[in-house]
Amino acid sequence: MSSEPLLNDGYRSQPIIYGSVASSTTNSSKAVSTDDNEHVHEKHGPIRTFFIICNLASISLANTAVTGMLIVGIPEIARQLAILDYLLLWPLSISFLTSGSCLLAAGVIADITNPKIISVAGAFLLGLSIIGGGLSHNGHWLIAARAVQGVAIAMCLPTSVVLLTASLPPGRRRNIGFSTLNLATVVGQSIGLVLGSLVDYSPAGWRFGFYLCGAATIVLAISNCFVLPSGMSNSDFSWARLVHDVDWIGVLISSASLGFFSYIFTKMADRVDSIQQPENVVILCSAILLIVMFFLWMHRQQRTGGVALIPNKLWTRLPFLAICVIVLLQYAVIQSVEVYFSLFVQKIQLLPAKDASLRLIPNMLIGFILNPIIGLAVQHVRIDYLLTIASMLSAVAPFLLALTDPAWPYWYAEFWSMLLCGVAVDVTFTVAHLIVMDVFPLNMHALAGAVFNTASQIGFTGGLAVMALISSACSKQMNGGIREDPESLLYGYRAVFWTCFGLMCLTSLVAAIGLHTVRKLGGRTHCMQ
Repeated sequence: MSSEPLLNDGYRSQPIIYGSVASSTTNSSKAVSTDDNEHVHEKHGPIRTFFIICNLASISLANTAVTGMLIVGIPEIARQLAILDYLLLWPLSISFLTSGSCLLAAGVIADITNPKIISVAGAFLLGLSIIGGGLSHNGHWLIAARAVQGVAIAMCLPTSVVLLTASLPPGRRRNIGFSTLNLATVVGQSIGLVLGSLVDYSPAGWRFGFYLCGAATIVLAISNCFVLPSGMSNSDFSWARLVHDVDWIGVLISSASLGFFSYIFTKMADRVDSIQQPENVVILCSAILLIVMFFLWMHRQQRTGGVALIPNKLWTRLPFLAICVIVLLQYAVIQSVEVYFSLFVQKIQLLPAKDASLRLIPNMLIGFILNPIIGLAVQHVRIDYLLTIASMLSAVAPFLLALTDPAWPYWYAEFWSMLLCGVAVDVTFTVAHLIVMDVFPLNMHALAGAVFNTASQIGFTGGLAVMALISSACSKQMNGGIREDPESLLYGYRAVFWTCFGLMCLTSLVAAIGLHTVRKLGGRTHCMQ
């Protein structure tokens, strides 16, 4: 992979001032040099590489496992902790809200300080917050612990990206590292579903799962002190630079906007009519206004030569814009398909939650199989073809669900839907990281990882909110405002599946057009026209 970011000629002719440091796309005195990074690459053998990848992936695994436990066990957990109905979704959603708000800030700080320190501190905080959640004696305690968990994982996700790129040279090992990060979420979800099922057999089952994941994360944090590469700190770092060389206004504007959007999306996913409440209208308008302010601020910073968090000219680079749109749409679709398929099984087919979880197994199985293959083969395949085909395959999933008769056996359509549902996301995770890594300079890879994770977080929360709005509107239209009638619910669910099908078709189109110049990525050199 080329060390020069894939920017347009206007960028190559002059230095760019990114989110936390001034850097040239060729050589910057404040950047981490290519030679230094190559030195880091060369000193890692296969065993050290294995532990670096596994340790970083295991942090995501533990976080996802806790979320999986909550998805399955939230009804029993809510009963034990006396969580009120209007707070029922908050233990799940609050971590997405806080992490989405903190990702860009964490990425910028990691780039200008030391990503290893930020990662280890985040892992310790993650472990402590998970254990704190297990110690909860009421709903507010659990929600607070999950909020801290969101901040902690925001410190870990961007730094995992920069630690991988600094530890592994461009090529197969780095590709496998990225695909393993995604595989960890699949494994974590599987473990979470298993541990969550213990709630039915033991009152302390969910607490045991929290303690197990929290303790394992703290052990990982201690291990990372020795396993992760050292010497990545910025030699020019000073507290004055942290104050003056970071676009803090851009960070605050973006974090506030993302936080407001996440809050509104969470409220809408819980109750669609909550958007009609005056305070929520004000928050939504504020979020939109802050987005406009962010782009105006970026324009002002570029024009005056100041530090810009994400320069507006990056969005004129078609592959970067395309991959951000693809990530947002795909994560919105897969989350919505999984949630509404589970509702379809429980409310239309009248099967218990455990049966709904079992029917999601093919989705996890394809993740186990596909992620290692993508890590090994991505450098040999044209990226535009790969993402277009993967998106078309995943579009089959909501298409089949939209046509499914509730009386049909599982193997007729539901099995194939779950098998194909996650194909696009499994492919995109690795590819998106490779593209974003090329767009940002070497010393800004934590921010690059934050951009990817922010897009996926918006997709998760925003997708559910939009689909809840569509489902509610169609269900009410079907049967005179009676939403709980099975026929009207089915009508609403099918509307969601058709919407997801349309979005995945749009994703295929974006991949074919927006990535046609990328050709191949993930090798020691790549081809891009």
